[in-house]
This record gives sequence, C-alpha cells and structure tokens, in this order.
Amino acid sequence: MFLYYLKYRRNSIKSITSSVLFILFRWHQRIHLFIFITVLFIVSLISYYKPFGLLYNLKHIRPESLSTVPIRNDLINKQKQEQQQAYEWLNNFLKNSKYYSDIISNQTDQSRFYDFIQIKNINSTLSSYKLFDKPKQILFNNHTIINDHIIISILYSLQDADHRDGKFYVGQVLYQLLKNYHSRFIITLCENGNQSNKISDDIKLIRRLVPVFIINTIDSDEIIDIYEREKQAHLQCILANFQSFPNVNYFLLLQDDAQPIGDDFYLRFLSLIDYRIKQQWPSNGYRKQPAFLKIYHPRWLIGYLHPSFYIIVQLIATGLLLTFISFICFNLFQIIKQGNNTNPYNSINNINQLWLQHYGALSLSNNITFINRLISSNLNQIYFIYYFLLITLALILLNHSNVSWTWRSLHPSFYAIYPAPSCCIPGVVYFRQTYMQVIDYLNSVKCHNGYAIDTAFDDLPKRISLQTYLVEPNLVHHVGLYSRLRHTYINPYLLD
Repeated sequence: MFLYYLKYRRNSIKSITSSVLFILFRWHQRIHLFIFITVLFIVSLISYYKPFGLLYNLKHIRPESLSTVPIRNDLINKQKQEQQQAYEWLNNFLKNSKYYSDIISNQTDQSRFYDFIQIKNINSTLSSYKLFDKPKQILFNNHTIINDHIIISILYSLQDADHRDGKFYVGQVLYQLLKNYHSRFIITLCENGNQSNKISDDIKLIRRLVPVFIINTIDSDEIIDIYEREKQAHLQCILANFQSFPNVNYFLLLQDDAQPIGDDFYLRFLSLIDYRIKQQWPSNGYRKQPAFLKIYHPRWLIGYLHPSFYIIVQLIATGLLLTFISFICFNLFQIIKQGNNTNPYNSINNINQLWLQHYGALSLSNNITFINRLISSNLNQIYFIYYFLLITLALILLNHSNVSWTWRSLHPSFYAIYPAPSCCIPGVVYFRQTYMQVIDYLNSVKCHNGYAIDTAFDDLPKRISLQTYLVEPNLVHHVGLYSRLRHTYINPYLLD
C-alpha cells in the first residue's frame, strides 16, 4: 500500500513538474507568461520606490518610527531655506515696489487690491472681522469692472509664524502668488486674531503687501474650543471676502500651508473656472452651484487602499481601454509576422504534438491536450482577459494618483470633478450663489476634538441640499510639517 502511494505521489510530482517545464520552456505561447512576470516585477519596483505607489504607501503611510526623524529634519531645513528665500523676496518686493506697479500703486504705496474693496456698514451678528488698513483711494465705481475677478485669500495664525523656525508657511504661499501674479486675481490675507501683542517681523512684512482681514475679533470671556475657533476663522474669512468684494463670484480660501503647484497655477486655475465650473454651474443657470469645490485632497487617501466608486470605475475603464489598445497592437503584429495565409493554431498543434511524441506520458498527455484545446478554441478571449488582469494589477500597484493624475495634468480639460470624499480643506473654492448657506450651516454646528471643520463639512450634503466636489489632480501642495492645531509635527511622508 505504501509503495503504491509513493509511486502514485512520484508520478503526480513528475506530472506537475513536466507541466510546469512545458509551460515555462516548451509552450509556444510562453512569451506571454514571461511578459506577465517581467511587467509585474518592474511595476512592483516602481510601486515600492515611487511616492504614493501602493507598495510605497504600505511601507511609509503608517505610524512613524525613529527612521522618519532624519527625513523630517531634512525637510525642515529645506523649508527654512525656502522661507528665508520667500522672506527676502517679499522684503525686496516691498522696497522696490515701483517695479511692481501692477500690484503696488505708485501714488499711494498701497496694494492695488485695496482699490476693489467696497466698504459697507454691515450690521450682521455673523460678522466678526475688520480690515487691518483702510483703502487710501477708491478707483472703481463701476461694479462691472471686477465681475471677472477671483479672490484668493490665505488664512493664517499669528502664532508660530517665524521663518527662522521653518513655520512661515504663509510667506511661502504669498511668495508664490505674488511672484507669478495674474491680473484677474485679488489677493488678501485672513489673520486669525489672538491675545498676543507680539507681532513678528514676518507678519509685519506681509501686512504691508496685501489687504489683511483680522478675524475672530469679538472679545469673549467664554473659553472657546480651539476646533470651534478654527471653524469660526474659516467662516469669518469667507464672510469678509464676499462682503468686501460684492461683485466677485468665486473665492478660493487657502490654508497657510497650501502652496500653489507650478508657475502656471493661475492659468490652470483660470481654465478650471472658465471652461469647467462656469460651464457646469453657470451663475444664472437652472443648475444650482455646489457648496464648494476642493482643489486638494491627500494623495495617500486617494488610492486603492481607500477606494471609492469613482476610483473603481476609472480603474476598470482604464484597464479595458489599455487592454483593447494592446490587443489591437498584438494582433496587428501577429498578422504582419505570420502573413494572411498562416494559421497560428496549426503551429501550436504541431509543436505540442512533437512534444507529446517525445514524452508520451498518459497523464501528462491529458494535461497538455487540455491546455492545447483551451488555447486553440478561445485564444483571443483568453489573451484579452489575461492582459486585462495584468494591466489592472499594474495600475493598482502604481496607484490611482500616479496614473490618473499624470495624464489629467496635461490640460485642465482632462480634470476630473466628482463628489468630494471626506477629510481635509487646505484649498477650497466657494461660490457667491451658495456661500450664505455654507455660513448658516457652519453656524448650526459646533466643532470640538474629533469633530473638526473638515469632518463637519463631510456632513454638509446630508444636512442641506448642496453637494460638495473635488477636482483632480491637486492644484496645491500641502507643505505644512507642523500642525498648529495639535502642536506637533506630522509624518513627513504624508506631504504632497
């Protein structure tokens, strides 16, 4: 009995080994298996080393360890240098303002953005802000002149904003906006007021460059939760800008650590507004504008580790498209190679027959015959499914943002706009048509630890009849290593 079992086991192992050897070395179509292995190996290497690839995320997007400390320190030193450069450029900009007459008026030595402000007596209990410096002149009485302008405002806190500490993020962002300035934009700052009377040189400098709204100005003996105070700052900044510029329809609110991507940021953002948003939600159209549109979402939260319906649909569609293109190319190559009168199935049959005659094992013959019939009868269908699986696996390993955002970044017409996932508001576009509904909603909720403003915004579509959207790819970087709200540094691998 034992000898029979041993013999049977040896025959099974021999049969399996022979089948594997046939597939790897004698099967006429083994090139496809080699392609599969080679492609997966190369893509896995890319995924491991490419930021925000699937394997990269599995390695780095986790609770940080001691190995992340030197990485963070290098980034802090790099940001100190960038902030020093930004501070020096802004200081030089102010000293040589005559060369920047499109931003600083030679008559008033004041930012031209003040000329667009319309001072009104707003007796609203919602308003808790004031303009730091009054306009010295009003140039535009015709309201239609600024209908096409867009406001960009940076929300920052007085605390911990020194470039020598690497926390002068507001300077980095303002530097990018002023250096590449476009005439259709109005730039302001929202300074979250606090009880400190000590103002750093960095803050004094940026206060002289553009209009500054001091927000959260109401004195109260009540201790306000820091998360609620953050919400109030966001709310008041929206109010201050829409009320001070009553003819502007679009307002982009940036956190102080949301840095515009690239020198063409203005052009890409204008294309988004003019050719996508205005077409999709015309201000006088029947379709109501959304509550807001995010222009940033963490890349490590947009991937196949955190899938959404949109990402899964795009994965399948992209996989099918690339497979179809590959399939056409492969068949054209086969036609050219073999000619119109050559039958590829005959070649497969002849090679398999020679191989079977050489070995002649009955069990092995059954295996090979099965493989041969399967290939011969459904060759095209098998190849299509085979390469669809290969391409889909490759796309998953490379991750959504590394694949989709690469070709979507080529032109704003390729940008994707879809319902916003949860989390994070470093860059948000608000609409005049709906901003008061957003303000009313924020006033109806109270933020606290575990329920910050971004979490409150996740509940907005459930509470009021407005949708929230996200645009891909990101138009701003998140450069903030230090969280003022939590008073701690974050994992440097989360920055994008």
